[in-house]
Amino acid sequence: MIKNYRIYFRRFIVGFSFLFCALAGSGQSVQTSVSKKDILIGEPVTYIMQINLPSTEYKVVINIPDSIQHFDILQKSGGNGTDKQGNAVWQQTLVFTSFDSGSWVFPSFPYRINRMNTTSQPLNTDTFRVNVSYMPLDKGGNPRDINSVIEVEYFDWFWVWIGAGILLLLILVYILYRYLRKKKNKLPDSRIGAYDEALSELKILENANQQHTLPVKEFHTRLADVLRNYYNRSEHHDISGKTTNEILNKLRSHELKAETQSQLAEALQTGDSVKYAKYNSTFTENDAALTYLKNAIDELENSRPKKS
Repeated sequence: MIKNYRIYFRRFIVGFSFLFCALAGSGQSVQTSVSKKDILIGEPVTYIMQINLPSTEYKVVINIPDSIQHFDILQKSGGNGTDKQGNAVWQQTLVFTSFDSGSWVFPSFPYRINRMNTTSQPLNTDTFRVNVSYMPLDKGGNPRDINSVIEVEYFDWFWVWIGAGILLLLILVYILYRYLRKKKNKLPDSRIGAYDEALSELKILENANQQHTLPVKEFHTRLADVLRNYYNRSEHHDISGKTTNEILNKLRSHELKAETQSQLAEALQTGDSVKYAKYNSTFTENDAALTYLKNAIDELENSRPKKS
């Protein structure tokens, strides 16, 4: 008998809890706001639903379909949260539009308020009517003539780019031709020996120095080139890109006289001063540099083994 009373008591408690939750849930009304109810076709409408809840233990579950007849939902956002004062609140925002002209009723949505393991009775949001129309015609405006089709001028740049490419190619070929021709002219004449060629070049520079027909910088540049070209041909070792100090170190292995090495260093260093320090050497200094360099070439030539 006592067990039966306990069972009845438990059923009463459960039933009362469901009733309390249902009453509590039904007491929370939905506050809605619609940005506009008269729209043009394709114009968006913002629809906000909000419920103030007793605490954060209450959750709102709502069923919003993905498609509604005559309406297209553009965006859905929101859910349970708190407002600025820290009160529990549920809010759902819908952005929708319509592409069907006419007057249409936006439907209600079923929702429930849950708390822990209990659920309120099903509730529904309010419906409202939305008038969808086209943009009205401007009957008072002046009529406008329909203009004829304007032909757009089109210029084909394809052949312009082709011509520019051919012109650039010809310029590059011409530059390459000039470079190879200049390089060919600089090549030593293989019909005469390296020593004879050096003496011939020194004679030309000597005459130019006496007649003052060459600028000082060009004179010393060509003078140093005579030594480099002679060494390249006679020793089969390229020193064209060597500095003055590197050339002097290279020539020490040929056991030149100390005086000759000193004079050659003086001649090359004078040339460096003219080329890089803008030093304006005199006729006497130019003549001495030419003589020193010729003496060094003579010693190098005499130290080479003679062919039988």
